[in-house]
Amino acid sequence: MNTHYFIGIKIPNNLSASIIEARDRTNLHETHKILPVAEDLHITLYYLGQTEQNSVDQIVQSLNQNIDWKSFDLTTNGIAHFGNNLTPRVVYTALEESESLTCLQQKVIEKISNYIEIDNRKEFNPHITIAKKWASKGLQSIEEFRLESTTFRVTNFSLFLVNPNNTPRYEEVCIMHSGGG
Repeated sequence: MNTHYFIGIKIPNNLSASIIEARDRTNLHETHKILPVAEDLHITLYYLGQTEQNSVDQIVQSLNQNIDWKSFDLTTNGIAHFGNNLTPRVVYTALEESESLTCLQQKVIEKISNYIEIDNRKEFNPHITIAKKWASKGLQSIEEFRLESTTFRVTNFSLFLVNPNNTPRYEEVCIMHSGGG
């Protein structure tokens, strides 16, 4: 089996629970095939995909030693989606714009580009996926998604291993902590 990885920020447990509660008031469970569990909610900084163990080891070492960043706050900002308005392929909790988050993402890409080829075609659009893979003939109803704007502190990010047949699907392999803030 191919081993896939990504680098991301795990969402705090209390916020994850609130997001799942808000999602459960919608019909996303009827319209989408995949509904991540609370433990899997995250913000992807970069999806590595299939990566050799040697490269993973080098990436972890580089991220632990060579990224200088300070912790920062992020704030949720309602619900949004990717794809068609009527049949969106991904529904997510949006985030307010954050220069600190964008800067961290750029630093991560700069470091990992020494070990793997980077795909820069996609613009960085930070979000917390709550449903994906449209699977319905009906219409989604997200009017009941009520999540107060919530601010949380980012003090670390992680390398995650994707276990598609497990629940939760994402396993934290290594955690990189901020240099303060």
